[in-house]
Formats: sequence, C-alpha cells, structure tokens
Amino acid sequence: MMKKILFVGWVNQGRKPVDGETTKNQHIIAILEKYCWVYVLDFYQKKKHPWIFLQAVWAFVKYPKATIVLSTSAQNVYSMLKFFKTIGIKREIIHWVIGGAFGEYVKNGRFKVDVFNNVKYNLVQCYGMIDELQSAGITNAKFVPNFRQINYLPDLNIAISQRRDSPKTRFVFLSRIMTDKGCDYLLNAIKKLNEKGLQDKYIVDFYGKIDSSYRNVFIDGIDLLSNACYRGLLDLRCKEGYDILCTYHALLFPTFHPTEGFSGIFIDAFIAGLPVLASDWSYNKEIIEDGKLGTIYPVHNVGALMIVMEKCINEEIDLYTMAVNARKMALKYKSEIVLSVDCLKSLGLIE
Repeated sequence: MMKKILFVGWVNQGRKPVDGETTKNQHIIAILEKYCWVYVLDFYQKKKHPWIFLQAVWAFVKYPKATIVLSTSAQNVYSMLKFFKTIGIKREIIHWVIGGAFGEYVKNGRFKVDVFNNVKYNLVQCYGMIDELQSAGITNAKFVPNFRQINYLPDLNIAISQRRDSPKTRFVFLSRIMTDKGCDYLLNAIKKLNEKGLQDKYIVDFYGKIDSSYRNVFIDGIDLLSNACYRGLLDLRCKEGYDILCTYHALLFPTFHPTEGFSGIFIDAFIAGLPVLASDWSYNKEIIEDGKLGTIYPVHNVGALMIVMEKCINEEIDLYTMAVNARKMALKYKSEIVLSVDCLKSLGLIE
C-alpha cells in the first residue's frame, strides 16, 4: 500500500513557479508522487481561495494516518505546530525547511525549541544550519540539500564556444526582483561601471517576478541603463529556458535576503554551466566554492560587486573552467540522487 502524504505549502500547482518556495515544492511533489499518494494543500495566494482552510481541515480528518509534510515558511509552520500541540493533535509530521532563517529564529528565541522537537524531522539544506539548530537544542535536524529534476543538460562545449566568441560579457540575474535580493546594489554597480566607460563591453539581463513594492524603483532604474534589460520570467520547466540561461557567462546573486538558504537558482546555474557571483550572505559560501564554482564577495558592498564584474569583463577570472566545474556539480543535486529511495525510506516517506 502506498504511503499517504498530506503536503502543505506554497505550490502554485499546475502553473509556473514564481519563487524559490513554489519551485522547490513543485519538485518535491513530483518526486513524492512516484512512490506515494500525495494530497496537495496549496496555500499560495490563499486569500483568493480561502476555502483551502476548510479543505485542509477536511483532509486532516479524513486521512488521520497520513504523514503531514509542512513545506512553507518557518513562521507558518510554527503557528500550525503550536495549534496542533494546543489541541492535542498527534501526527507524524515532517518539516521541510524553506529558506535559511530557521536556525537564527530558534537561536534568538523567536521559536520555542520543544515545538520543533515535536516533529519527526526538521529537514534542512545546509550543514551550517544543523550546527545552529543543534546548539540551540533541536535534536531532529536532518540534512537534505536542495535539488532539481534534471531532464535536460544544454551542450556545454557549444555554450562555452559561443561565450568565448561573444563580443560582450553577458551577466544574468535570476531571482525575485526586490531590494533584499541586492537589485539596488546591482543597478548601482552597472551605473558606475558604465560611468567608467565599460557599457559597451557587457550586458545584464534580469529575470524574475518583480516585487510590487519595488516595481517603480526597479523600472525607473533599469530605464536609465542602456545595457540592462528586464526579460520577464524564465520558464525552466522546459529545455528552452535552460538554453537561454546557457547563453550567459555568469549569474549575479548579490542577495542579503533575511530568509535566504540554499537557493535553487544555484542548481539552475550549475545545470547551465554558469559560475555564480554571490554575496557572502547566509550559506552562500557553503554551496559556492570560491574560485571553483564562482566568486564570493562582501555583502552590502557595491564596490566589491563592481570589482568582480569588471574582472569578468576583462577576463581576469576564468569563467570557463568554473563553467565546467559548475556543470559537474549539477549532477550532485539531481532529484533522483538527493531524494533516492534510500533517502525517502530513511525519512519514513516510503513504507
């Protein structure tokens, strides 16, 4: 008999993922459905379909023996777990941690340790977070890195040849477009590099959903830059998306987002053979080996970002060797490897 799973989180089921959480959850569900019976409780844009709360209550009652997988923000999970504890609900629960703020919230007392020790596992993406949680008293943290369902790998030899022949260095930003992702820093870096007379030597393309509170600032800023462009959403569910991503030389990731964890964008970059130029924030340097898979530079530092970009433009950084390393690393994060049958059995998700 197949294991029954009630999956709770932001999914945006049946449509393009719009951020890291929806992307990750769609991938998790795709793997679980190979081995389990999965009932998805999609809380994305819940105000537009408030009946999801009644649907959740119905599912919890109808399937009392189903394992509950909570894969959404730690604050939402904490509220649900406290509610379960208050009314005495005892279920097998797995907390699939989203983002990187969970450890800090436990350490600073925002979350009570006993609430999260009451679940079967807290699955985290970085070893650094396990250390944080254990030091705070969490005893059930388990390492499961981020992953991707890799069905297609662009031809890296052709891509590198095209990059070498390109008259301009092509940078890409691929994430939620908002202040905390470092977009202001990036726009300022582009402006300053252009003032140095480099504007004809590189381009920067932005992909991602624009945060509503940042839209006007971003559009006004990018309109002033002749070599920067907003390209909308990049659909990485199809090979054409990765073919486009593969045309760039490097991924820019100057984030200081407070809940940043192991960004799935890193794996997308690895699949496309892109070095990652990332800020020294959260767990970035645990994932991006400096000098091998990309470059780590100080956070909140436009000057440092400029220097890294200029070195790439002047070919002082070997982006091509890094590209080969990145592609090799992508294979480590294939969903079939990370969420293998043995892994799912160890989590109790397969009978």
